[in-house]
Amino acid sequence: MTTSSVMFVNEGIFGILDDAQVPMETVRWSNGLAAPMDHGAWVLTGINTGLVNVTAQCFDAAPPIEATDWEEIVEVSVRSIAGDLRINSGYSITPDDLPLLNPQGPGWYRMRVHASGRSINPDGVSDEPVEDYLIAVWPQEPAESVVIRSSKMIDEALLANADATPQEAAHSTPEPHDTAERDRRADVRARLLRSLQDD
Repeated sequence: MTTSSVMFVNEGIFGILDDAQVPMETVRWSNGLAAPMDHGAWVLTGINTGLVNVTAQCFDAAPPIEATDWEEIVEVSVRSIAGDLRINSGYSITPDDLPLLNPQGPGWYRMRVHASGRSINPDGVSDEPVEDYLIAVWPQEPAESVVIRSSKMIDEALLANADATPQEAAHSTPEPHDTAERDRRADVRARLLRSLQDD
């Protein structure tokens, strides 16, 4: 099943979230595109705020990789604990037409995140969608994250985490060299965590 929608994002991320408390302290940001947590995951957008095109696909088993139209592709393992894994803006403005991603219920799933356009308007605001995402999900036991098609943004994120121990890399985010940008990202993460706790 394939379903598409235009979705509003804010603070440069959208979620693949279960109907459960978001475990922000377990985020693994290392590849710079798909950031799994103890359960659920975040997808990092290029824009900070605005609209993106999102397509969701559910499969019973791993589909063939179709990389032709995509600039970046990453696979990660995602766990559902509540059985309600959905694409979510992280706020209360998520489109209703995007499907349940785990119709088989709670458990482990593999998620292939495809992205194009993240470098068009980095950290900007976009009233019209300039970024496209395809989220494909199927049941599968947990496995290492894999970068199928890389980009400058993914390469920089991986390089930023290359010297970290596995445990440090699991809970770190690439930190920019610019102090103002580093402070901005820290503020974004703090505001996002507060908004999630208020829900």
